Amino acid sequence: MVSGKNSRVYMVAYERRRQRTNVLLASSILACIAGLLPAAAHAQARVVASAAETGSFQIPAQPLSAAINTFIRQSGWQISYSSALAVGKTSTAVSGSLTPSAALQRLVQGTGLTVRISGPGSAALVNLQAADAGGIAAGGTTVLDPILVTGESNGVDTFVPSHSIGALKTSAQLIEVPQSVSVVGRKQLDAQNAQSVSEALRYVPGVAIETYGPDPKGYDWIMMRGFNAQATSSYLDGLRQVSSSYSFFRTDPYALDSVEVLRGPSSALYGQSDAGGIVNKTSKKPTENNVRQIELQYGSHDRKQVAFDIGGTVNEDKSILYRVIGVARNANTQFEYSNGADIVDDRLMIQPAVTWKPDEDTTLTVTGQALKDKSGGTIMLFTPTNILLGDPNFNQSTQEQQSIGYEFEHRFDETWTFRQNARYGHVDFTLDNLFLSGLGASGLSRIARHFDESFDTFTIDNQALAEFDTGALSHQALFGIDYSWSDADVRRFQGSAPSLNPYAPVYGVTVPAPTAPMISYTERYSQTGIYAQDQIKFGNGFVATLGGRYDWLDLDTHNRLTGADTKIDVGRFSGRAGLSYVSSIGVAPYVSYSQSFVPNSGVDEKGNTFDPSNGRQWEVGVKYQPSGFEGLFTIAYFDIEKTNVLNYLSNGFAVATGEIASRGLELEGKVSLGGGWDFVGSYTYTDAEITRDATGNVGKRPMLVPEQQASAWLNYTFETGLLEGASIGAGVRYVGKVYGNNANTFSVPSRTLVDLGASYRINEHAKVSLNATNLFDKKYFSTCEASYSCYQGDRRAVIGKLTVEF
Repeated sequence: MVSGKNSRVYMVAYERRRQRTNVLLASSILACIAGLLPAAAHAQARVVASAAETGSFQIPAQPLSAAINTFIRQSGWQISYSSALAVGKTSTAVSGSLTPSAALQRLVQGTGLTVRISGPGSAALVNLQAADAGGIAAGGTTVLDPILVTGESNGVDTFVPSHSIGALKTSAQLIEVPQSVSVVGRKQLDAQNAQSVSEALRYVPGVAIETYGPDPKGYDWIMMRGFNAQATSSYLDGLRQVSSSYSFFRTDPYALDSVEVLRGPSSALYGQSDAGGIVNKTSKKPTENNVRQIELQYGSHDRKQVAFDIGGTVNEDKSILYRVIGVARNANTQFEYSNGADIVDDRLMIQPAVTWKPDEDTTLTVTGQALKDKSGGTIMLFTPTNILLGDPNFNQSTQEQQSIGYEFEHRFDETWTFRQNARYGHVDFTLDNLFLSGLGASGLSRIARHFDESFDTFTIDNQALAEFDTGALSHQALFGIDYSWSDADVRRFQGSAPSLNPYAPVYGVTVPAPTAPMISYTERYSQTGIYAQDQIKFGNGFVATLGGRYDWLDLDTHNRLTGADTKIDVGRFSGRAGLSYVSSIGVAPYVSYSQSFVPNSGVDEKGNTFDPSNGRQWEVGVKYQPSGFEGLFTIAYFDIEKTNVLNYLSNGFAVATGEIASRGLELEGKVSLGGGWDFVGSYTYTDAEITRDATGNVGKRPMLVPEQQASAWLNYTFETGLLEGASIGAGVRYVGKVYGNNANTFSVPSRTLVDLGASYRINEHAKVSLNATNLFDKKYFSTCEASYSCYQGDRRAVIGKLTVEF
C-alpha cells in the first residue's frame, strides 16, 4: 500500500508533469497559429508560375540537386531526372524575373544537361550528349529515353528509393549519407505483400527478425547489428513511439509509404536508442492525386482482411486534402490446440488525415488513428511433444490504442524553414497466459498470470532548417529541440492453474483468475533533447555531416508493493561525424563515427541505479549509384562497442559491467534494370562477441545474433503483350545458426526459406495477386530457451489479394 504522504507527493508531481505537458502542447498550437495566420493572409497573393508567365527567382550557385529542389519550391513545377545525373554537378546562379523554363535552362548551364518541357508545369532533365544523339522532335521537344528516377523518390513507384527522410531529418540523397540506410518502399511492400513491419524487413541487411517466431500479440522483434532493437528502435514519421513494459504501439504496414532502416548508433539526432540503429516508418499522407483503393485478402489460417485507402482534394484550389485508411482483419494463426480451438489474430484500424496548404510555403497535416488487436496471447510450446502450454479458455491478449498528431511546416524564405511535429498516444493492454513452472510425475505444472497495463505518451519535435552558402561551402543546417513524456501503469497478478498431461493434453478447462499481486508500479518518463546538424558540401563532391545532441532524461518508478521509489536522472551527449565523396561517376566512399546511449532500468543490490549503456561505432563504406540504369549499391564495414551492459547475477541482482563488441560486413544492392526487371539483394556477416561479463560468458556469442545472413528477391513485370502489367517475383532468405542464451548452451541450426509473389492486372481498375512465404513449408525453430522450450518459426502462408482502384 502507498502511504498518504507518498500519495500526495506523487499526485503533486503528476499534476506538475501534466501542467508542463499542457504548456508544451499549448505553445505548439500557438506556434502553428503564428505561422499560419501570416501565411493565410498572403495565400491568394502567391501564384504558381506557368510556362508563359514570369516569376521572381533567387537561386544561388550550389550542388545541382539542391538547386533543383529550390527551383521546384519557387516555381511549383515538377522536375523528373535521374539522381545520378546530378552527382558532382554545380548549378549556375539564377536571379531576376524569368519564365520558369528560362530559369531552369539557365540553372543547368555548364552541367552537361539540357531541359525537356514535358507538359504544363513539368520538365525533365537529360544528358546533353544523349539529347544530341536522340535529336529534336517537332516543336522543339527533346526525344528522350525513359527517365528512371523521378524527383525525391521514396520507393512508391520503384524498388530503388533515392532519398531518405529519417537519415538526416531532411530529404537527403542516400548516396550522400555517411551511414548504412535501407529504404523499403511501397512498391516492394506490395510485391512481397508484407503483413507486418517485421516482414517488411526480411530482405534488409544487418537486421534479424522473428527471433521468437510468429507473435500474434503484434510485437516487432528486431535485432540490428547484434543488438536488441525492439524497445528503442520504433519511430513513426520521425517521432519516437515510446514504449513501456508490454505496451508497444503497433503499426499496420498498409498505412505506410515506406520503412527506413538506419543501421548503427543514431542518438546524435534521435536521443536514446540502442547501438544497432532505428526503424523509421513513413505514413501515407493526403495527396492532390485522388486515391480510391479497396483491397481484399484471403489466405492461410482463415485469414480474411479488407482494407481501403481513400483520399484526394476537398476544394478547387487544392488547399485542403484528405486521406482515410482502414483495415479490418479476422484471422487465425498457424497454431491450434489439440481440441481444435484456434489462436486468433484479429485487427480493426482506422486512420484519417487532413492537410491544409494555404500557400506553397505552408503545410499543416493532422492525423489520427484508432487500432484494436485481439489475439490468443503468447505462443509457448512444450517442445518434446510439440503441444501448447496454454488453454483456449484462458490465454488471450487485447490491445486498444489511439493517437492524434500533426506535422506543420512553414518556409519563411530561401534560407529558413520551420517544422514542428507532435503526437499524443494512449494504449490499454491486457494479457492472460499460462506458464510452465515445473516438470513432475503428474505432468506439467503451470501458473496463471494476468497482465493489465495502461500507457500515455506525448512527443514533440521542433526543427529549424537553414540552407545557405559561406564562400565555397554549401550548408544545410538543422537545429532542433524535442521532448517526450510518458506515464505507465503496470499491474501483474499470479495464481494457480491446473497441470497438463504432455502426452494426452486436455484443453478447455477452468482456470481461476489470478489475484495475487506479482508486479505493481507506475513509471513516469521524460526526455528533452537539443541537437544541431550541418551537412556541408564543398570541393565538387565532398559532403561532410557533423552533428551533436545533448539529452536530459528522467525515469521515475514507484513500486506499489514495496513502497520503494527509483529515480534515474541522465544527462548525455551524443555525436556524429561523417565524410563522403560523391564522384562524377556515382561512386561515393565514406567514413563515419557515431554514438548512442540507452538507459538501464532497475537497481543493484545496494539500491543504486545504473549509468546508461553507451555505444560507439566506426563505419567505412562505398556507395555506388550508376547513371546508365536505376540502382544503388552499398558495401559497409562497421565496428561497434557497447559498454555498461547489465549482467544478472545468481542472487537476482544486476551489475552494469558487461561489454559487447560487434563487427561486420554488409552488402546491399537494389536495381531496376529496365525492361521490367527489379532486384534486391543483401549479405551480412556479424562477428558479435561478449567481451566483458560478470557471469562467465566472455568470448561467447550474444543470444539471437546470426553470424551470417543473405537474401535476394528478383521481380519481373511484363511491359508488352497479353500479360502486360503482370508481375512475378521470387526470393530466398538464409539465416545462420543462433544461440538461445548468452552461455551458448542452446542453439538452433541455420535455415533457408523461399518466398514467391505474382500479380496480374485484369484491367486498369483491378489487380489480383498471390504471395507465398516459406513456400516449401520448412519446419524450423527460431530460437530455444531450453531443451524443452523452443519457438517455432513461420510455416508456409499463402495469401491471395484483390486490389480495386476506382
